[in-house]
Amino acid sequence: MNTGTPVSPASRETAAENTPAGGGIEVFAASALFGGLGALLPLGAMRRATSAAVRHPAPVVRTLARLPGGLVTATVGGAPDRVGRDSRFTDRAWQGNPFFRRLAAGYLTTCDAVMTILDDLDTDWRTREQLRQSVDNLLAAAAPTNNPLVNPEVWKEVLDTGGSNFLRGSRYVLDDWRTPSKLPAAVDRSAFRIGETIAATPGAVVRRERLYELLQYTPTTEKVDAVPTVFIASPVNKFYLLDLAPDRSLIRAELRAGRRVFVISWVNPDASHADVGFDDYIAALIEAMETACRIAGTDSCHPIGLCGGGQITLIAAAYLAAVGRQQLMATLSIAIAVTDFSAGPAGSASLDRGRARRAIEKSRRSGRFDAADTARSFAVMRPVDGIWNAFVHRYLLGRAAPKHDLLYWAADQTDLAAAFGADLLEIALDNPFVVPGRARIRDTPIDVSAISVPTYVLGASTDHISPWRDCYRTVAMIGETADFVLATGGHAAAIARGPGAERASYRTSVPALGVDADEWLGRSELHAGPWWDHWNAWLTSVSPDTTTAPAHLGDDAYPVLGDAPGTYVRRVAS
Repeated sequence: MNTGTPVSPASRETAAENTPAGGGIEVFAASALFGGLGALLPLGAMRRATSAAVRHPAPVVRTLARLPGGLVTATVGGAPDRVGRDSRFTDRAWQGNPFFRRLAAGYLTTCDAVMTILDDLDTDWRTREQLRQSVDNLLAAAAPTNNPLVNPEVWKEVLDTGGSNFLRGSRYVLDDWRTPSKLPAAVDRSAFRIGETIAATPGAVVRRERLYELLQYTPTTEKVDAVPTVFIASPVNKFYLLDLAPDRSLIRAELRAGRRVFVISWVNPDASHADVGFDDYIAALIEAMETACRIAGTDSCHPIGLCGGGQITLIAAAYLAAVGRQQLMATLSIAIAVTDFSAGPAGSASLDRGRARRAIEKSRRSGRFDAADTARSFAVMRPVDGIWNAFVHRYLLGRAAPKHDLLYWAADQTDLAAAFGADLLEIALDNPFVVPGRARIRDTPIDVSAISVPTYVLGASTDHISPWRDCYRTVAMIGETADFVLATGGHAAAIARGPGAERASYRTSVPALGVDADEWLGRSELHAGPWWDHWNAWLTSVSPDTTTAPAHLGDDAYPVLGDAPGTYVRRVAS
């Protein structure tokens, strides 16, 4: 079947860079709004914003007064550079045809004015972010690219195919409506096979418990680190963001660097896991770290928590500090994770006690938080990339979804145990980890500032799920042992670019403690290459010792149970 012009590699990379997936506590805060889609029309926030505009009308009046002139300038000149920078208007007709260029420029100018009004409102961050989410979705839906009557790319497709693009698009609508999320498919899932074309790095399952499988990967160098590295992915998505197609696998790159790699693969929970809570995940993580140390014959390891895994890892580290067991960690790395919810991220802005209660009650009936709700949460957090680009590509142009390993991973989301999700929502509401002793893990009060091992904190420059300034606040929680690094890129793409990757960069700066985020950024220095290169050098500076690579995986106590990537990663959300 003819499926139209294929998506260019550049377009696929852009979609992957902006893929709306990943995260942790903040994602479940956002998913709570699907107790009712009324969160996209937040009446309370609208009333507060109106009141703020009445009290301080000058910024609103000033922006509205400038808008007609801006529209005239945009429609006369067409602002070709401004149009060309927006991924929705990359077709040459949007820039070369005066009518379409002016239509796009007028739309973008209006969007800028609306967002300026929103930014200038004298109101609290929660109100502003609730409105921003609603406005962002309304503006994204109103884009002229979504209207087949004024989208030149759709007209060309009609002429090229005799209108069969709409026939194919209608079939895709029916296909997508049968999926749990009901969203336009962003990737062709038939193009990948777990353990063969993706997540295929050689290794073994060396421990299997109710919540996780511990994977150990086969060394590829004669010498390996004496201290093993344990990767902790987010429970929201599966671990193989670290192990995409073989030529893009971070795990393979780390093995080439001589790392001794272990990975926690969380179970995709079902109703039987309904009682599993935050404490259980902390206990499971510590148990996995202990197992990795035993197999490696060491007393400590390098845990690195990614996204939601970073949140769990930080609290596990605080618990170890509270019980006098920090020696289990040689270092601590927290990558692209928000742990202080006092002023963001945006995903938690719509959460309140009522919505949290409704979400928890719904999850208790099924025993889980539904992955489909999470997928919809991701989509509305970034509607252009999460909904409308795929809407145009799939339904209006009638083209098959692209084949891209990162997009495949993003679509392979997991459910979450009811008790664990409820705990995450309570954390987002109460923000307990910023106050020493307020939170208790396994009946032990914890203090994040008691963590004293060398700590590496990472943010991503264009991250919309866990914005880097929100990640930056973790430094103040931990104290002077923490260094901050800023990777260039989005939430998932910044992680997936492994050591030696091209077109990557990162920033380092002055010690972060006592310096606000913008001052840190102003003093920062840009470095070519992926942040993984910097992180690897940092690990080596702390633990330089190496040893002969093991001839076998596992040990007598924890023998090999099967090949990586194991069985848990293959479980698909219902």
